[in-house]
Amino acid sequence: MDIAISTNISYCVGVQRTLNLVEELIRNNPEKTFYMLGEIVHNEFVIHDLESRGLRIVRSLEAIPERANVIIQSHGASRAAVERLRAKKARIIDATCPMVKLIHKKIVRLVQDGYFPVIIGRKGHDEVMGIAGQVQESIIVGSAEEVRPESFDSLSKVGIVIQSTYVRSDALAVVDRIKALVPEVKLEDTICRPTTDRQEEVRRVADEFDCIVIVGSKTSANTRHLYELASGHKACVYLVDDPDQVPLLAIPPESSIFVTSGASTPMYLVERVLSHLQDRDRITA
Repeated sequence: MDIAISTNISYCVGVQRTLNLVEELIRNNPEKTFYMLGEIVHNEFVIHDLESRGLRIVRSLEAIPERANVIIQSHGASRAAVERLRAKKARIIDATCPMVKLIHKKIVRLVQDGYFPVIIGRKGHDEVMGIAGQVQESIIVGSAEEVRPESFDSLSKVGIVIQSTYVRSDALAVVDRIKALVPEVKLEDTICRPTTDRQEEVRRVADEFDCIVIVGSKTSANTRHLYELASGHKACVYLVDDPDQVPLLAIPPESSIFVTSGASTPMYLVERVLSHLQDRDRITA
C-alpha cells in the first residue's frame, strides 16, 4: 500500500491563529470563565477538548451572563450580536479569522458603493450568517440552482462576496447565472488561498491514486467540499471524522492512497488515521 500525504495538511493559518489565542487565554487565566457563541472550528474532537478545559460554548446570546468574557469565534459574528454583547458589558476577545474580517469589510464597501450585496455560501453556516449580519439586507445563494430570476428582477447593480471555504468552480457557476440577470455585477473573490490550494491539489492528484482519504468533520464546510470534489473524480473516496473508522473502510489491498484533511482538522487525528492505514497494510501484507 502506497500512502502519500498532502502538502496542505491539518490547520490553516487562520484556524491555528484562533486556536492559539483561545488556548493561551484558557492557560493563562485559569480563574476566569470564557464563553464562545458557536463553535470555534467545526471539529468535534477540538471542541470536546476545549470544553473539557473550561471553554463554554453557547448557542444563544441569552446564555451569556452580564460582564462575561466572550470570544468571537473564527467564523465571525454579526454586528447585531456584537452590539448586544456590548450592551451586556461583556469583555469581547475577537478571534475572527483575518480572511473573514476582510469579507466583512468588502461587503460593507460594496453597499457603500451602491451595489446590492449577494453572498455565495451555505445558508445557516456561521461564517455566512456573520457576513450577512454586516449589512441590512442581502441575498444568500448556496448553488447555481438557487439563483432565482425573480430575486434579481429589480436589481441593476449587484456586488458578490464568497464564503471563504467555498468551491471556486461552483462559485463561478453562480456568478455566471447572476451575470445573465443583472446589468452590472462586481465580484470580490474572497475564497481563501489555503482552501483553493487544497481543492486544486485534490483535482491534481485524483488520477494518480486509487483512493483518497479526507480527514475531518462532516460538519466542516471546507472538509465536505473536498470530499464532494474528490467524489466527482473517483469512486474510492472516504471522509473520515473518527480514525477508528479506518479499519472498516473498503480499500482494496495494494491500493495507492492520498491523504488530505480539512482546514480545521488537528494533526493528531491525521497521524492516527495514517497509523491505522499503515496497520491495515501490515495485516494484509
